[in-house]
Amino acid sequence: MSLTEKQSEYLRRCDHRWNIKTGATGSGKSFLDYAAVIPKRILACRDEGVIVLLGNTRGTLERNILQPMRNIWPSLVGQIRSDNTVDVFGKKVYALGADNKKHVARIQGASIEYAYGDEVTTWSEDVFSMLKSRLRCPHSCFDGTCNPDSPHHWFKKFLDSDADIYHQQYVIDDGRLEPHIVEELKKEYAG
Repeated sequence: MSLTEKQSEYLRRCDHRWNIKTGATGSGKSFLDYAAVIPKRILACRDEGVIVLLGNTRGTLERNILQPMRNIWPSLVGQIRSDNTVDVFGKKVYALGADNKKHVARIQGASIEYAYGDEVTTWSEDVFSMLKSRLRCPHSCFDGTCNPDSPHHWFKKFLDSDADIYHQQYVIDDGRLEPHIVEELKKEYAG
C-alpha cells in the first residue's frame, strides 16, 4: 500500500485535536483513513475512554470504512454486533450513525478517546456538538472526512473557528482513479 504525497502529508501533520480532510469524492480521503489513519489511532489508544466510529448511518459507515478495512485485515476487523460494537484490532469500538438528533444519546455521557467521522456534513449538528464535549481524555482526537457543502453549513463554520484543527483539502486529481474516469467526472461536475 503506497500513499500519495498528499496522504503522506496528512499522516505527518495530523497531530491536532481535530484532523479533517475535505474535498472531492474519489480523491483518496477515505482510503487513507481505512488503510492507515484509523488503524494507527486505534492501536495507539490507551484505554482512557471509548473509541467511536461515526458515519451518516451505521450502514454507510459499514460500506465506506469497515468493509474496506476487513478486505485488508479480515481477521482483525469484526462485524458490527446488535449493541453497535465491533472488534477492531483487538479493541471494542462503537460504530454509530450520526444523521439525526436521536443519536445524541448514544454518545452522551461517554468520554471518547478517539473518534472517527465519515461524511461529517451529512450528520446532525446536535450529534457533532455532543461529540465536541465528549473528546475529553488527555489524548482525545478526531479524524474525519466530508465532501464540500454550502459555505453556510454548520461544519464549515466549525472549520473556520479557532479550534485546534488540521484541515487538508483534496481535489479529484489527488486520488488514484484512472485518468479517463477523472476526466469524465470533471465533465459531469463542471459548473
